[in-house]
Amino acid sequence: MPKQEGEKIRRALMEAELLDGGYKIRSDAQYLYIPVVPDVSGSILGTVAPGLSISECEFEESEKRKTVEDLIGFAPSYEIIGDIAVTAQSYDRSVGEAIMAVHKNVKTVLEPTTGVTGEFRVREFKVLSGEERTTTTYKEHGFIYEMDLAKVYFSPRLSTERKRIIDQISDLELVVDMFAGIGPFAIPAAKKAMYVVAVDKNPYAVEYMKRNIQINHVTNIEAVCADVREIKLPQQADRAIMNLPHSAHEFLDKAFELVRTGGIIHYYDIRPESEIFDAVISMVREKASKSGCLIEIVNKRIVRSYSPHEYNIVLDIRITGKQESFEG
Repeated sequence: MPKQEGEKIRRALMEAELLDGGYKIRSDAQYLYIPVVPDVSGSILGTVAPGLSISECEFEESEKRKTVEDLIGFAPSYEIIGDIAVTAQSYDRSVGEAIMAVHKNVKTVLEPTTGVTGEFRVREFKVLSGEERTTTTYKEHGFIYEMDLAKVYFSPRLSTERKRIIDQISDLELVVDMFAGIGPFAIPAAKKAMYVVAVDKNPYAVEYMKRNIQINHVTNIEAVCADVREIKLPQQADRAIMNLPHSAHEFLDKAFELVRTGGIIHYYDIRPESEIFDAVISMVREKASKSGCLIEIVNKRIVRSYSPHEYNIVLDIRITGKQESFEG
């Protein structure tokens, strides 16, 4: 890829779990060469960063630093949010201690005792090692977010995607974040947009969002605790964010109602590798037709790996016409 695209694409590949961290990135006068995991297809790479090409070349192995695998003999799955590490499954206490030994900033390692469940899609945890707490402070792109992981849902693996959306927003836009959580889309959006309406049904998430609004000194934003189906806007929005990938499809009719002709909907879903986009695009077009909307899919991409052979994807949907306009 061209050098100027390197950091953005490296982060996108890392979040999609397609970057092979065992080798060093290479460069020449014009291009960067980034090692990817074996057997990845060009079509999958293209959904992460369009225009990438696959080449064969030799890479140097990365300089070895002590890893969790070095300490315990295997590589556990976990992610770090602020000063808390969250494991993907049940492990022995020694795994938590190894994570803390390698990541000096981590003060607590949590292990989920349930899946993501319930109306607010949260998990229950037990402390595997470290301090007895589920609260943390997370920093991303210059913004600060406080949260309680036992009461709200949050993923640090959407960092690149959040920045991609924020970079598109102009200062004349009314933005509605339909499932705002603690505000990681809505608060940066408010730094750029004319106004943001941030909605969530989880009262704990909305309380943290209000706190984070104050911490980040934004004023042109309204945090609303409600089912998004119940809200009304003073005017149709220029942009809607639908980051509720397991059930956002149930709210597409509301999104088509809330967003003006010419506006954009960022729609998130979870899809198997076997179909990725075809089935979801057909579903979105059918729902748009039932809502009296003409649409254009202006972008489609894989956001991250969700589980083996399943991906978190996004469609950027532009509304090109509405039935009331035709009737008028």
